[in-house]
Amino acid sequence: MQQSAQLQENTANMQRQIPVSPTGIAVTENAPLPISSAVDDIGVEVQEKKAEENHTFDHQQFVTLENDEIRVRLNSVGAGIQDVELKKYPAIRGDKKPFVFNDNRSLPALVLAFSTVDKFLLLDYEIVAQTPTSVTFSKAMKNGIVVEREYRLAQHEIPYVLTTQLRFINRTEKNYDLGNVFVSLGCFPATASDTLGDYLNFGYYDGKKAHFIGVNDFRAKSGFFGMGKESAKNQIAGEDKIVWGSVKNQFFTGVFTPKIPGCGFVAMPQEVFDGASGKTNDSVVGSVKITVGCVGPGKIKAVDGDFYVGPKDYVFLDRLGESQDLVMQFGIFGFVSKLLLLLMKGIYALLGNWGMTIIVLTVLVKLLLWPLTTAQVRSSRKMSKLQEPLKKIKEKYRDNPQKLQAETLKLFRDNRVNPAAGCLPLLVQIPIFLGLYFMLRTTAEMRFAPFLWIPDLSLPDTIARVGNFPINILPLIMGISMVWQMKVMPTPSIDGAQKWVFKLMPLIFLVFCYNFPAALVLYWTVQNLLTIGQQIILNRKNDDALLVDDSDGAGVKKK
Repeated sequence: MQQSAQLQENTANMQRQIPVSPTGIAVTENAPLPISSAVDDIGVEVQEKKAEENHTFDHQQFVTLENDEIRVRLNSVGAGIQDVELKKYPAIRGDKKPFVFNDNRSLPALVLAFSTVDKFLLLDYEIVAQTPTSVTFSKAMKNGIVVEREYRLAQHEIPYVLTTQLRFINRTEKNYDLGNVFVSLGCFPATASDTLGDYLNFGYYDGKKAHFIGVNDFRAKSGFFGMGKESAKNQIAGEDKIVWGSVKNQFFTGVFTPKIPGCGFVAMPQEVFDGASGKTNDSVVGSVKITVGCVGPGKIKAVDGDFYVGPKDYVFLDRLGESQDLVMQFGIFGFVSKLLLLLMKGIYALLGNWGMTIIVLTVLVKLLLWPLTTAQVRSSRKMSKLQEPLKKIKEKYRDNPQKLQAETLKLFRDNRVNPAAGCLPLLVQIPIFLGLYFMLRTTAEMRFAPFLWIPDLSLPDTIARVGNFPINILPLIMGISMVWQMKVMPTPSIDGAQKWVFKLMPLIFLVFCYNFPAALVLYWTVQNLLTIGQQIILNRKNDDALLVDDSDGAGVKKK
């Protein structure tokens, strides 16, 4: 009864068009969305229902559809998805209770709104058909329009998909223009590792590009000395082609893909209670606008779609066929992230441990880059030996820049040294590092994955705290490995400023990576150790070619 009373109160708020705003986000007035001609009758039905019986929601019925991966609970009030349990993903590490999409929310997902997105049609639907994998709800309006909602668990290789059909049946003798309908997509709480809500957003794909609206887009911005100052927003709406719309957090997503693309969206900030942590956090809810249009006498208008609710699994999302994998937000090096993720999945299938998988992946990447790294080391050693001849050339031709450049290039050419060779391995490493960063930070496979003393590879490996400062062991090991690596690497003579930059590099990386996911720091640490081993092997080989020193014009060869 307590839940029912809360549901009544929240629904009444929405019917009075009171926007819901999270703590700390101011509410600003926005012009209401346009109301279609036939929606007035449906709106009257809502108000009449409220006046007739104040205990409407005491009669709500729940229907459960489930397979091996998800348990979907549908509510007859609004004929929407009350929540979805992801059976194989615990809400808390070490607890058997599953993670729940749309948990602790009175407003079900996929419910409808016509006039504004604050006025959803939370009407009592009748259950007219039901099987173990499907259910059909029906509601007859006083204006003669019958609304039917059918849900069916998809029977194919993607177990997280729920197919839905929305039918408007005109049982009158006149035309009804139903205009547009808004479909709510539900909501996710923030994960424990996402303390700033960086991964909470509403997104959509327009057929060419994916767009995302996050929590910070609703907050007021002071700008830079007043420039770029923005007021807080209680909603962001737009007109655009909507191939799919999504809501998500760091590891999970809900993606609604209508068969006929939508024509607009509305995103709003929302306070969400997370039952797992017991905290209330800011989040984002979104709705997709779909044109229904005119329904003739005796005719039916149908709006079909697929709703994916599950982990941010690249393979599953890619198979949906409409670029839904863009929900992963892999960034500019997305192709690298996808290749590495697929490779990691293959390795994990053999090893069964994500920590060992990352180590093996690092070894494979190192073997791939071994020739480039070898070339870098040899180039660095030769450059180190060329410092004295270069100094002589600079002194000899300091008043003739053109001759200085020509003699320098000749010295490099005669000794088969490419100064840029030392940068090439680093340039190749950057997209790999960033590809791994964007992949590991949001891939559901890393969530709660343990390794050695690390309980969760998706989080920093914090073993203790001094006050509020975390003590992370793996970044410290990484910093030590960088210092060791710099000691064994040959370096050319450099000036004082450059020496300080090189000395500070381990500290800079330590600070930069200190709170990174342990999975990423593990990769970088193992990479450093492998580079040290390779350098020690190369240092034992005296395979440098004879050094040609023409700095004195005598053409003397030296070892």
